Amino acid sequence: MKSKKVVATVLLCCLAFPAVLSSCHTEMEQGEGTGRDNVLFNSGTSSGENAVSAGVQTNVPDTGSSGVTNSSSDTDAVRFSFVAAGDNVIHESVFVDAEKRAVSAASTGAYSGTYYFDEMYLGIKDLISSAGIAYINQEGPVAGDSLGISGYPAFNAPEEIGDALINTGFDIINLANNHMLDMDTSTRTGYKHTIDYWKNKNVMTIGAYENEEDYNTIRILEKDGIKIALLSYTYGTNGNKLSAASPELVVPYIDKAVITRHINAAKEQADLVFVSMHWGLDTAGSSFNNYPTDEQKELAQLISDLGADVIIGMHPHVIQPMTWLTGASGNKTLVTYSIGNLLSTMLHIYNNVGGIMSFDIVKDRSGNVYVDAPRFLPVVCHYTADSSVVDSQGYATRSGLALYMLEDYTSELASNHGSKVYDSFTLDTIYGYVTDTISTEFLPDYLK
Repeated sequence: MKSKKVVATVLLCCLAFPAVLSSCHTEMEQGEGTGRDNVLFNSGTSSGENAVSAGVQTNVPDTGSSGVTNSSSDTDAVRFSFVAAGDNVIHESVFVDAEKRAVSAASTGAYSGTYYFDEMYLGIKDLISSAGIAYINQEGPVAGDSLGISGYPAFNAPEEIGDALINTGFDIINLANNHMLDMDTSTRTGYKHTIDYWKNKNVMTIGAYENEEDYNTIRILEKDGIKIALLSYTYGTNGNKLSAASPELVVPYIDKAVITRHINAAKEQADLVFVSMHWGLDTAGSSFNNYPTDEQKELAQLISDLGADVIIGMHPHVIQPMTWLTGASGNKTLVTYSIGNLLSTMLHIYNNVGGIMSFDIVKDRSGNVYVDAPRFLPVVCHYTADSSVVDSQGYATRSGLALYMLEDYTSELASNHGSKVYDSFTLDTIYGYVTDTISTEFLPDYLK
């Protein structure tokens, strides 16, 4: 792979005085990436609780250069795709399956790690790796073996999961979710371990912050001359608190005043503002509900009124509607209230049907930048179950995990799916669930 250069522009932006106070340009060499070029980040320093600046990470994802693309319109100067995948939940059966695959791969000399997750993502790899920018929510810590690998209710995924996500083609890793402090106690800080782990990878992380200055530093990704600000918040952390061993870390809890401040600052510094929201009700099992709460809708409207362009919703573990909101100034905001799960071994059939939020980012020849061609692309998480062997929770061991785009999923696969609780796992059930939840205007042709 070839190396790349990243230009960092230092911007100091205080909300009370939003003008740029000073700037300078430097060049930094970045290491090998995913084969994508031409990504720029802004960096800055800030002071005071209301100071907000543009941010840089030295582990910048290499997202490639799309050049001029006129696939939809001759008036487009730049057009590339953005895809967002939902909750990547590494349950016990997921990492046990990955451990067995690693042993099998090692026997042929094909792999030397302890856990091998890559195969599980092959069904979506073409879509993810070919996208201009790809986002995923990594649910829970990746805090290292020393803290113990574990599944629900206190997650800690093996570090090999990060390699698998990068190998699949993801560029943006969201870390703000209700399980982010699962490995924090009075004496240990899995949150810090997670931040340190991802800092050494060639991706951008959002939703995890080393201190207040970092928290008030807007993450900005620049591709093909388009600057995208990325914000992230979570409703809570399951009652877990920051470890006393690293009290300077910041969890981005949902706070209307902070969201307002951050979006206002982001609009000063970027062409587009995307907001990741871990919100709503956990609808696992029989509490299934594929519609947003009043609180989700209220927050979404606030974010739209503030001028954000896209809201990426997650946490309910089921899909929820995708729609356009109209903001206070007449602006349009694309929101998916929940894109559901990606990889997991949750039991309800609806927890095993998620989606990938897809849209184009466009800059026309007049310099206007906007979001276009939104689509919701359903994904099935497949596994089989063996009731003769149970996991630590007493559930049937699940294995053979694999992600499929719904259009590639067959009746035969559905009949062998390990999730048989609450409803029958059939293509008719899955298709009906998707089409009842997602408006036809956002669905691929085979579902219309």
